[in-house]
Amino acid sequence: MRILVLISGRGSNLEALLKHQQNYTVTHVVSNNFKARGIDIAVKYGINNTCIDWSNTISAENILIDVIEESQADLIVLAGFMRILSKHAVQFFHNKIINIHPSLLPKYPGLNTHRKVIENNDPKHGASVHLVDNLLDHGRVLAQTQFKVEPNDDAEALAKQLISKEHKLLTSVMSLIGSAKLTWDDEHIFMNDKKITKPLMVE
Repeated sequence: MRILVLISGRGSNLEALLKHQQNYTVTHVVSNNFKARGIDIAVKYGINNTCIDWSNTISAENILIDVIEESQADLIVLAGFMRILSKHAVQFFHNKIINIHPSLLPKYPGLNTHRKVIENNDPKHGASVHLVDNLLDHGRVLAQTQFKVEPNDDAEALAKQLISKEHKLLTSVMSLIGSAKLTWDDEHIFMNDKKITKPLMVE
C-alpha cells in the first residue's frame, strides 16, 4: 500500500512511519510549512517531497490533488498537518484520508488537548486515528491508545507520555490497513472482515 503523508512541523509521526514500514510504503511527503523539520526527515530517508504555499486554499488544494494523483497514493495520512482540508478535497479522496489526533475523540477536537485534559481532571488521556470527514477531528474513529493521568501530571508531561504511544498507534494501524485486516466502507468498519462497533485499542 502506497501512502502520502501531510505534515506541518517536526515530523515525529512521519519518522515513526518511515522507521516501521510494514505492509505500507511512504512514497511522498507534503508540507504547508517550507521550514518544517519533517521535510528534512523526508530528505534523510530519500522520500519525494513537496512544499505548498497555503496562503490560497483553493490553489494549494489543486496542487495537492495533482501531487496525490501523481504519487498514486492508496491512502493519505495527516500526521501533524495544521490545515483543515476543504469539503471538496475530502470528497475528492472519499474514505482515503486518515488523521491522528492527540485526544480520545470525540473529546477535545482541535488544539490544546493536553491542557483540556488537565483542566477537566480527566482520568485518562490518549490519541485517536480517524477517518477524515467535513468536520474538524470528527470522522469515524478506527483505533485509539490511552493511558492513566497521574495526580502530578501537567500538560507538558502528558504530551511527553503520549508521543511514543501516538507513534505505536499510527504505525500499528497503518500495518493493519496495509495488510487489509482493518477495512471500512461508507457505513461500517471491519477487522478481519468482522464489523466492529468500537475503536480498536492499541496498547
